[in-house]
Amino acid sequence: MSRTVLVVSAHLDDAVLSRGGTIAALNARGARVVVVTVFAGCAGDPMPPFAGQYHGWWRKACPAIGGTAADGMRLRREEDRRACAVLGAEPVHLDFLEALYRRGPGGSPRCAVGDDLFSPPGPDDLTLVKAVAAELGEWISRLAPDEVHAPAAVGGHLDHVLTAQGCAAALRDVADGPRARWYEDLPYALEQPAHRPAAVEPLTGDDWRRKIEAAAAYRSQHPMLWDDDWPDLLLAHARAAGGDSPAERHWDAAPPPDGDH
Repeated sequence: MSRTVLVVSAHLDDAVLSRGGTIAALNARGARVVVVTVFAGCAGDPMPPFAGQYHGWWRKACPAIGGTAADGMRLRREEDRRACAVLGAEPVHLDFLEALYRRGPGGSPRCAVGDDLFSPPGPDDLTLVKAVAAELGEWISRLAPDEVHAPAAVGGHLDHVLTAQGCAAALRDVADGPRARWYEDLPYALEQPAHRPAAVEPLTGDDWRRKIEAAAAYRSQHPMLWDDDWPDLLLAHARAAGGDSPAERHWDAAPPPDGDH
């Protein structure tokens, strides 16, 4: 009987950038892989000004991204569907708004400057964690996965921290639940070493080829994340993890509350 693996992603590229080789390897071994992206809601209009800056960057690569938050997220969902198809994974998009689009009870944007994306969770964020945990708990019950792969929130991005906390809470509520693996978040991990010894998932050349092909589907995101040498950056990082052969890192223990292994 084939295994089922649930891969939890904060945004519509995180799982593929961070865990795409492992997803390809699991697919090649006959596993069913479901990628659930938490912050994929097609709403958030009118856009906060800071979110508008991001849309300007995305539009450089994808003029069709449109002028609204909903338009942008619909295009990014389609990018994710194409990426998951390359890896043989099933995409699921939840309707939570990512931090760029969220507003507080008074209407103030949650993120007005770049540093806000890496700020500690506030009361509204912690309320959101409970809703994320409930939704992920439903997917765990529905899929009955053998394993759950979730972000370790390396780098401390707010949405990654909330996703890690929500997944950890959902797993605590499952008796005899699935094994959890907390994966290293890319591209943030490119800028800092692993804080604790990590396990690695060795990848074949074909696993790596499929990861890069899948990652290329996120055309809107590349100008914001890095230059054209991004495949070389990812490969150098993966070889550092695997001892010259590419590999992806994960931890078996849940991350601390701030998410930084």
